[in-house]
Amino acid sequence: MTPDDLEQCLGYEDIFRKFSTTSGLNSTSLTKSLSAIVYSVQESSCHHDEDEEEETETKPSSAEAWGYGIGSASVVVFISNIGLFFKPCMQTRGFQRIMYFCVALAVGTLGGTGILVLIPESLGMTGEDSPIPDYKWKLVMVIVGIYVFFVMERSIHMGTDMKKKKKRELCVDTTELNGLENGDFPGHSHVKQEGGVAAVAWTLLLGDALHNFSDGIAMGAAYTENVAMGVSVSLAILSEELPHELGDIAILLHSGMTIKRALLLNFLAAVTIYMGLVIGIIVGENTDANTYVFAFSGGLFIYIALADMIPEMNNQAKFAARAGKDGTMTVFFYQNIGLVLGFGVVILLATYSSYLSV
Repeated sequence: MTPDDLEQCLGYEDIFRKFSTTSGLNSTSLTKSLSAIVYSVQESSCHHDEDEEEETETKPSSAEAWGYGIGSASVVVFISNIGLFFKPCMQTRGFQRIMYFCVALAVGTLGGTGILVLIPESLGMTGEDSPIPDYKWKLVMVIVGIYVFFVMERSIHMGTDMKKKKKRELCVDTTELNGLENGDFPGHSHVKQEGGVAAVAWTLLLGDALHNFSDGIAMGAAYTENVAMGVSVSLAILSEELPHELGDIAILLHSGMTIKRALLLNFLAAVTIYMGLVIGIIVGENTDANTYVFAFSGGLFIYIALADMIPEMNNQAKFAARAGKDGTMTVFFYQNIGLVLGFGVVILLATYSSYLSV
């Protein structure tokens, strides 16, 4: 074998074709090929281009991260005032059913993204060279466990309610019915105006601003990693923002604000997502701290899904049963569609993320 042969960075298939005979590798050709194999394995320059190409494929450019991030954040800001368009139909049964679906969809996308996307990325479990084989399907079983126990718990509650109905008639709380007619939402407290704007309105706006800021950081850091992760995080944020913003607009109006003021202040609370987005992209592009951002955001998403949104789903079912407008089975049906769709979309994004990477 000539020195030129040793200086070539050949892959295993190229080495086989170069040194094999018509009958394949024999003892003589195998001995000659060993030097080329050793050179290809030990020479760092043979792997540099491959690693650089892999990094280029998985990491979006700065322009792409900013473009995708600003676009996704703008959709979230637009949704912040979407409640204005739904105000005329907020008292209808159809709108309440939309809310059942939207809250459950938020649980699915938030929980699924935290468990299947953000936390594995923070631990370095993603990619074809993942140190944990089939980690995605093991984490899918975590999601299945959440769904199964939700169904079991809700089934027990529905069975208990059916037994109570046989013993006595369902008593309707007239005060809650009056609140529903005025545009209240299951899972949101009725706010009474007592001279000026209620204090809970300012607390709500401050909480929304901080929440949107955190969402922006997660979104920015995700888009610097790869497009699929950014899409998954953005979808989870959008799914969570839609039902909350619809309810928040109603609360602000009932707190004593005018429509214009409520929309303006809600918009100002929403634009803090841009501040978080800038920080997230800068951190993701210039440091290795984005893995810590993913871990923090994963915990935030799971907390919101399990500690905030699922109790809201339970409150929706109880409220509907007491109000007598929708049966518990109807609420359960719409919530199941939302949960399955939310979890399913995130699982598909995580499974086929390589097709969205740039």
